[in-house]
Amino acid sequence: MHHPAVETIDLSDVQLFVAVARAASFVGASRKTGVPTSTVSRAIARLEESLGKRLLHRTSRRVSLTQEGAWLLERTASLMEELDVAVADLRARETVPSGTLRVTAPLMTGAEHIAPALLSFAAAHPRVRLQLELTNAVLALREEGLDLAFRAGPVVEADVIARKLWEAPFALAASPAFVKKALGGRSRVSAEQLAELPAVVARPGATWKLRGADGTVSELQPRERVAVSDPRVAVAAAQAGLGVVRAPLALVRRKGSGLVRLQCELGEPEPRALFVVYPSRRLLPLRVRAAIDWVAKRLPS
Repeated sequence: MHHPAVETIDLSDVQLFVAVARAASFVGASRKTGVPTSTVSRAIARLEESLGKRLLHRTSRRVSLTQEGAWLLERTASLMEELDVAVADLRARETVPSGTLRVTAPLMTGAEHIAPALLSFAAAHPRVRLQLELTNAVLALREEGLDLAFRAGPVVEADVIARKLWEAPFALAASPAFVKKALGGRSRVSAEQLAELPAVVARPGATWKLRGADGTVSELQPRERVAVSDPRVAVAAAQAGLGVVRAPLALVRRKGSGLVRLQCELGEPEPRALFVVYPSRRLLPLRVRAAIDWVAKRLPS
């Protein structure tokens, strides 16, 4: 006899359903669990789709249970409480970070800031085994079996928690020879000039956002000559006279860079925010929670 495939149910989705049912509100459940409202809503939709049942009636003012939802709440609420108690007991036993910590981070920020912090974390916690992958590609946490990701914002991945850790200031710069030839030695450029000058960009088709002194954000399409994902190579391209680069201020100011910082009438490049990203489950292993706090305390202020 053929049996249809059974849809796998994520227990965290059930936990969020219980929270919504008890709060009669997605926002209330979000406040109680610390999970973003959008993530809570997606979890309920996913659970309903997996079960093939409507669990909640949604109106503009409140959320109420359907008959099926009430049935599920009655049978799962106590089980979820028992699970929380069991995990809390396990956490109480876990007093030292241990196990494998799987992390991904961007190339430059990872090499210069995240890796040193994680290496010192591993040195301080000998029971932790560290796996760190440096890449500018956005790796899916669940599919890749990752505990943490450090990413430049904005973070658009679903079903994750994103916590802002740091903002890296950026600047426009070019080589002295380029400034002399293309700008007559002047370091201030108009928006029209900046759009026409050859540029070194992070990826093909990338745009630059510039923030004025009044907070106004302008978007500019640079004339791409070189596209490279590693900021260090982008700076090298600018040093070779290949165009204007938008790069981390720390690289532009680094001793020996030889670059001239440019000022645009539209303002300075927007800083890039760095987020730590982890799966949207409330119960994180001690090694993960400890690593997040360790790295956050060791990033530049």
